[in-house]
Amino acid sequence: METALIGVDWGTSRLRGLRIDPKGELLECRDSTQGVGRVQDHAFAAALHELIEGWQMREGRTPILMCGMIGSRQGWHEVPYVACPAALADFLPHLQRVETEGGPAHIVAGVSTRDACGIHDVMRGEEVQILGIATSSGRQLAIAPGTHSKWVTVENGRILDFQTYMTGELYSLLRERSTLAWVMSSSAETSPADDAFLLGVRRARADPGLLRLLFSVRTCGLFDDLPSAGLASYLSGLLIGSEIAAGLQRHEGGQITLIASAALAHLYRLALSDAGYTDVACIDGSAAAARGLWRLWELRRGHEGQQA
Repeated sequence: METALIGVDWGTSRLRGLRIDPKGELLECRDSTQGVGRVQDHAFAAALHELIEGWQMREGRTPILMCGMIGSRQGWHEVPYVACPAALADFLPHLQRVETEGGPAHIVAGVSTRDACGIHDVMRGEEVQILGIATSSGRQLAIAPGTHSKWVTVENGRILDFQTYMTGELYSLLRERSTLAWVMSSSAETSPADDAFLLGVRRARADPGLLRLLFSVRTCGLFDDLPSAGLASYLSGLLIGSEIAAGLQRHEGGQITLIASAALAHLYRLALSDAGYTDVACIDGSAAAARGLWRLWELRRGHEGQQA
C-alpha cells in the first residue's frame, strides 16, 4: 500500500521507523539499535536512510516526520521545547527542517514544564504518543513506562503537566551493575515472577523509604525469603510500586491509559490493579506514535492549505 508519511521515533538507544498509509494507519514498523547515543560522527542521515530504504515513493518525495531525542542537543538538530500546556497545533511553528538523502524531513519539538518548587521536567517523543491518543474533551492520565517513565495529565486534547520517574534506568543499573546483582539469577529476565513482583509493589506502597527497601533485595536472597529467580521481579516491583505510589498522589481522576509494550503493560496493570485501579486502557507505543505524527502532519497540511 502507498506510504503517505514516514514517522520516526528516535530515542537514545533505539530507532523506530513507522510506515503510515493515507488514512493514518500503521502499515509497517522497523526497529534498529541505532539510537541517538549510538550514531557515530553525526551520521544521522545515513542511519535514517538505512532504516527506511524502500519506503519512499519512486516519484515525488514521501514526507518524513521525526520525534524523540533526535531533536535534543545530542541529536541531529536541537529543537526548543514547547512549554505546557501544549496541544498538537502548538508544535507547528517549531518543526525543524533537516536534509536527508531522500529530501527534507522535519523534527518535532519536545515539551517542558516546571513545578511549584521550580524544578524543570522535559520529554521528547512521548508527547507525540500521548497527543496521538488524547481525546478532544475530558481529562485523562497517560502513563508511558520505560527508561524514564512519564506520567502525563491531559485535558481537552492538551498536555497540562507531567512528571518523570527514572524507573527503567535505575532498574537496569541495579540489575546489572550493583551489588544487588550478585544474588539475582540471570534467568529471571525471561521468567518474570508475578508473586515476587507484587510483593515488591505492596512493600513500596506501604513504605516510602525506597532506599532502605532496595537493600531487602539482597537480604531476601541471603535468607532465602525469595528464590533467586524471583529477585529481579521483586526489585522491579519495588521500583514500579514506588513510582505508582508517587504518581497516584497527583492523580485527580479521569481515565488511565498505558502506552507501553505488552510486557511493561502487564506489570503496570498488575501494580495499578493491586492499588485499586482496574479500569486501565492499554495501547502499543508504535501505534500511538504513528497516530500522533499523522495527526500533526495533517494539521500542517491543513495550515499550509489555509495560507495558500
